[in-house]
Amino acid sequence: MAEIKIEPKRRVNVLPWVVGLVLLVLVILAAATAAHRRATVPVHRTGAAAADTQWDNIPPKLRQYA
Repeated sequence: MAEIKIEPKRRVNVLPWVVGLVLLVLVILAAATAAHRRATVPVHRTGAAAADTQWDNIPPKLRQYA
């Protein structure tokens, strides 16, 4: 009969997975905090300061496609 070698099962190292998940959670929390902090700052400009804004009240020009 042939000899069958039985190797012990290798244990999966869980530590890198735990560290990776903790880092992922920290990055998500940091991004959410930064987005929340940025959204809560109200900026109300009037007069000349309001002219240098990103949004215009002028509607975009209509384009005709053939």
